[in-house]
Amino acid sequence: MSRNRNKQNFLQTRRFKYGSAAAALTVVVIALIIVVNVIFTAFAAKYRWYADMTATKLYELSQEMIDFMDGVADTKISIIFCTPFDKLEENVYQKIVYTTALNLQNRYDWIDVSYIDIITDPGSVAPYKTTEASRIKTTNVIISNGSDFRVFAIEAFYTFAQSDNSVFAYNGEYKIVSAILQMEGEHPIAYFTTGHSETVDNSALWALFEEAGFDTRSIDLVKEDIDPGAKIVIINGPLYDFGGYKDDVNEIAKLDRFVDDRGSLMVFVNPETQELPELEEYLSEWGIAFGKAVIRDYSNAVSTDGTALVSVYPTEGLGASLHKGIRELESQPKTIMRYCQPINLLWEKEEARNSRRVSTILTTTDQATAYSTADGKEIGKGPFNTLVLSSELQYILNDEIFTYVMVGGTSQFGSDAYINSNTYGNRDIMYAAMKALGKDKVPLELEFKLFEDNSLDLTTAEATRWTVIFTFVMPVIVSAVGIGVWVKRRHA
Repeated sequence: MSRNRNKQNFLQTRRFKYGSAAAALTVVVIALIIVVNVIFTAFAAKYRWYADMTATKLYELSQEMIDFMDGVADTKISIIFCTPFDKLEENVYQKIVYTTALNLQNRYDWIDVSYIDIITDPGSVAPYKTTEASRIKTTNVIISNGSDFRVFAIEAFYTFAQSDNSVFAYNGEYKIVSAILQMEGEHPIAYFTTGHSETVDNSALWALFEEAGFDTRSIDLVKEDIDPGAKIVIINGPLYDFGGYKDDVNEIAKLDRFVDDRGSLMVFVNPETQELPELEEYLSEWGIAFGKAVIRDYSNAVSTDGTALVSVYPTEGLGASLHKGIRELESQPKTIMRYCQPINLLWEKEEARNSRRVSTILTTTDQATAYSTADGKEIGKGPFNTLVLSSELQYILNDEIFTYVMVGGTSQFGSDAYINSNTYGNRDIMYAAMKALGKDKVPLELEFKLFEDNSLDLTTAEATRWTVIFTFVMPVIVSAVGIGVWVKRRHA
C-alpha cells in the first residue's frame, strides 16, 4: 500500500511533470524535424536546391550558357530522356545531363523536360526514328521543337581522353545549345563546292557545320551562283582545278566576288593533289602557297608512319586566337593533321599586303621532315605550317569588316576520325573558325567542364576548418546543451 502511495506521489511531483513535458517536447521536436526534412527534401528534389561543390560546377549552368540562351528565340523545346527520372539519378553521366536539362527548364519557360519509358512502351519513340532500322536506347537523349528533332547518345555529351578512353570532360551545354540552334529559324549558309572530286555531303566536316547551326549546301559553281546569304564556302579535298578567266565559266571570279562581299573561304588540299593553277594563283594573292610534299614526324605523331602529326599551337597572331581556349587548359587535347603538306607563307607573318595579313594556326615541331611528292626526296626540316589564316580589312560605311581565307594542307583535318572522336582538338578549332569566318552565332564560348576530379573542391585551410568544426566545435555545443539540460533538471 505504501509502495502504491509513493508511486502516486512520484507521478504528482514537479520532477515527473517536467520530465514528461521534456520527453513529450523531445518527441514532438524529433517528429517535426522528420516532417521538415521530408518536405525540404521533396522541394529540394523538385527545385534543385543543391550546392554544387565540384571544381568545374558540373551541376550548374555556366554564365556563358545563360548569356547564349538569353539570345536564343524562345521556341518551345522539349528535352526527352528515354528512361524514368529516378533511373537517371542512378548513373552519374546521365544525372549530369539531366541536371543541366532541369536547370534550363527552371530558368526558361519554353523548355520542357520529360521522359519516355522505352522499356514499357517501345513504340513511343517511333516519331523520333529517322528510318525503320534506327535504334533508340535507354541512354539516348532527344531534343525536339515539335517539327524537328535530334537524337544523341549519352556519350555525345562528353569528351574522352585519348590515352585510356576515360571521360575527360562534360560538353553537354554545347551539345544542347547546338541542337537548339539547328532547329531555330534562319541559318547562315555554308557551301561545299562540287565538280572537282571534293569530299562533300557524307563528310564529318559537313555534319559538323550542320551541328553548329549552318544551313549546309553543296554548290556547283559552273552551274550556280553563290547565294547572298552565304557566309562560308568550303573547298574540301579537290582533285581538279577551278575554272578561270580562260574557261567558259570563271569559278575563281565567283569565289573572289563572294569573299570581297564579306564572305569567307576554307580550303583543304591534300599533298598528292595535282597542280591547281587557277586556285593556287588565287590563294597566292592571299599570301598562301602549297608545299607539294608529305610531312613526317616520327617523334610527334599518333601513327607509326609519322604522318598523323601532333600539331604545335602558336601563341601569337590572329591564327593563334582560334585555339586560345585549348592552350589555356592544363591538359591540352592533341590536334591532328594526317598526311599533310606544308603551307608556305609568301610574305612575313602579320605583314600587311594590300590590307591583307597572313598568320599561322597550326605548325609541326622542328623534328618534322618534308618529302617531295614528286620523287620522295627530303626537301626540308620543320617546323612547317599546316593550317594558316589570311585576313583582309575593309571599311564599309566607316565600319571595319574582316574577310578570311583559311587553308589547310590536308582534307583529313576534318575527317571522322578526328572530328567525331571527342578526344582531339580538331573539332574545337573548327568551331572557332566557324565563329570567326561565319560571323554568326556558334556556341564557341561554351567550353567543356573538366571531369578529371568529381570530388569537393576544398583548400587545405578549408578542409582543416571543417575538420575542427565537426570534430571539436559541434561536440562541444552538443555537450554544453546536454549539461545545461541536466543542471536544469537537477534543480527542478
